[in-house]
Amino acid sequence: MMSRRHILYSLLILCWTGWGFNVLLGNNLRLGPLSSDGHTLSITVAWDHAWNLATGPGNHDAVWLFAKVMRNGQWEHLQLAPQADAHHVNATGRFAIDPDAQGRGVMLRTMLTGDGDIVETQLQLRLAEPIEAGDFEIAIYGIEMAWVSEGPFWIGDGASNFCMRDSATGQPYFVGSEAAVAADALTSIGVNPPGGSLPPDFPKGYDGFYLMKYEISQQQYADFLGSLTYAQQFARMSMGPDAPQDAHALAMNSPNRNGLLISQPGMAPATPAVIGCNANATYPFFNEDDGQNRACNWINWPDVAAYLDWAALRPITELEFEKACRGPLAPVALEFAWGTDSIVDANTILNDGTAAEGVAETGTSTAGLGSHGYTGAQGPLRCGFGAHASSDRLQAGAGYYGHMELSGNLWEFCVTTKSAGLGFGGQHGDGQLSAAGDANESHWPDAAGVGYKGGGWNSGVIPGFRDLAVSDRFYIGLRSDIRRNTAGGRGAR
Repeated sequence: MMSRRHILYSLLILCWTGWGFNVLLGNNLRLGPLSSDGHTLSITVAWDHAWNLATGPGNHDAVWLFAKVMRNGQWEHLQLAPQADAHHVNATGRFAIDPDAQGRGVMLRTMLTGDGDIVETQLQLRLAEPIEAGDFEIAIYGIEMAWVSEGPFWIGDGASNFCMRDSATGQPYFVGSEAAVAADALTSIGVNPPGGSLPPDFPKGYDGFYLMKYEISQQQYADFLGSLTYAQQFARMSMGPDAPQDAHALAMNSPNRNGLLISQPGMAPATPAVIGCNANATYPFFNEDDGQNRACNWINWPDVAAYLDWAALRPITELEFEKACRGPLAPVALEFAWGTDSIVDANTILNDGTAAEGVAETGTSTAGLGSHGYTGAQGPLRCGFGAHASSDRLQAGAGYYGHMELSGNLWEFCVTTKSAGLGFGGQHGDGQLSAAGDANESHWPDAAGVGYKGGGWNSGVIPGFRDLAVSDRFYIGLRSDIRRNTAGGRGAR
C-alpha cells in the first residue's frame, strides 16, 4: 500500500481569448488539455500509483478538482454542478466522481481494486451555470488526497508530552463515535487539557474524511498567491507585493530552502505581483531544480486558513491528525506516524530542488524515515521525498493511510481542543476570500484555537523532546499567527 510515488498538484489554465492554454504541472498529477463549450469543462487527468484497497487500511486515494474564473480582472471560484450524473468520465465503471453538494468541486477516485497508475483519462465537468464566451480565463486545480476510513481509534500514547488521556483510567482515550465528549472524560498529561466538552459536530476523527496526501507545496502556494488581488497578496506575503524583483515573498530572514520570489513586482492598488519558484537563484524561474515540489514553509495559520478556504477545503482537528497517523491500531509509546518509536534522519539530499529530490538515507524494518534534527537540510524537503515505487510504510515515512510527512519536514496546524477551537464544526471553505485576503469562514477558529503537531525539519528526537511523535502536544499552545521557517500545513474534506 505504501509504494506511493511523490506527488501532488497540478494547475491548468484555459484562456478564452483565442482558446489557448498554458499548463503548470506538479510531479505526478497531470491535467490537460482543457477545453470548454461554455457548459462543460473537458480535461484529461492522470496520476501515478493510485490505490483502492479492500484490505489493510482499506482506503483509497483521490484527486480534488476545483475551478476558478477570472472576471473583471479578478479570480472567482467557479461553481460546478452538484449532481454526480452531470459529470462524465470516458472510462465507464472505472471511476467515481463525487461532487460537493455546494458545487465547489469534485472528488475523482478509482473504483478498481488494487494499486496502479491512472493513465490519461478524459473528464467532463458540468458547470452549475453556463458561461458566455468572452475575455476571461478559466483555471482548473487538482490536489491529491487520501481517505481516512471511518472507525474507532485511540487518542494519546501514555508517554508523549502533554498527550491526551482518559480522565478515568489515565490510559489512551478510545474514540468510538462522533458523539459529544464530556468535559470530565478527556484530559491531558500536563498543560493544555481540553477547554470543555467536545460538541457533537466537532470533528473527532471517527467519521471518514479526505486529507491532503502531502503538505502544501511551494508551487501550490505560488499558484494561490498568483490568483489574488494586490490587497489580498499584501496579507499573505511577508514582503509587500511591490517589493523589488527577486525579493523573497515569504522568508523573513534566511529563506531556509523556500524559493518563492517576486518575479515581477506589483503596483498598488490594482496590479498584483507575479510570484514564482527560483530556488537555484538563476534565471529563468521554474527551472527543473527550482524547488517547486518542496513543502512550503514560512506560512502561518492565517495563511494556511486562507489557502484552505480558497481551495474549498477545511482544517483538521488534533484528534483527526492522530487518526490519520495511527489509524485503528493500538498506540505505541512515543511512536511516530509510521507506527514505531525509532527514526532515521533524512540528511543527505539527492537531486536537490528537482521533482525527484530525495535523500540517501532509508528507513529500516523498525525505524521510519523523517526529516528532523540539526545536521541535515536547513529547511523542508520535497513533499513525499521518501516514497518510491517499492517503498514500504517505514521507508516512505508514511502514516497508516498513506499520508506523507505527518512526522517531520514541517509543523502542521490543527484545530485544538482548547476552548477557542471547540466552536469548529468541520465546515468547508467556499472558495472565496475576503477583500483583505483572509479566510471568511465564521466557524473556523482564529489563531487562539489552533496549534502545532508533527514536528519539523529542525525538531529534536531526544529524551524529553520528541516533537515528531503522533501524540506529542508540547507546542499545541504556541502562537500560530507568527510565520516560522519550520511551519506549513495541509487540509481536508
